Amino acid sequence: MKERLGFDLVLLGGPGSGKDTQARILQERYSLKPVESGKHWRAMAKKNNAEGRWLRRTMNRGQYTPVPLMKKFLKNQISTVSSNRDLIFVGNPRLKPEAWLLKKLLSEKRRDFFVLFIKLPEREVYRRLKKRLSKHEREDDSNLAYIKKRMQWQNPDTNKGIKYFQSINKLRFIKGDQRIKKVAQDIQKAIHDYQRSKRA
Repeated sequence: MKERLGFDLVLLGGPGSGKDTQARILQERYSLKPVESGKHWRAMAKKNNAEGRWLRRTMNRGQYTPVPLMKKFLKNQISTVSSNRDLIFVGNPRLKPEAWLLKKLLSEKRRDFFVLFIKLPEREVYRRLKKRLSKHEREDDSNLAYIKKRMQWQNPDTNKGIKYFQSINKLRFIKGDQRIKKVAQDIQKAIHDYQRSKRA
């Protein structure tokens, strides 16, 4: 039987940071329901309805998902999970309004959470994305101008979201330019440290 964390987990990182890989590793060990917003938004953007067109316009400008759409998505995910299972949010929330919203929605359900941010130097981000681009794995990586706009490190909106998580003592940074196994080990240590802090 898989372990329970005892809290929900938010796994963040810029493009190419390996957060999807680390999320899969965590799901192999813990009983986690994945909340993968990236896949959800890409599927929605292909729809020919009002929300799909709105999201498509937003993505084409290199902007973030509109907060009303994010609120609807998060509320649905949180309201449908059982009380004996933990969630793992992969890639979102990043902006301060989204971060505040997540805390509010989880607090209403009396659910605790912890945030991990996989940090990667900009040069390493571009190296990994060029490698990924050659394999044509992801549609949204094919536009380097789009990627540049989405870079986490230089965007003040994203920084405000990260600072918010720091201000409520919910954030731990993970060094991302290491081997996958070492990143996973650092994530485990951060999780164990947070679990111990809850018992203290």
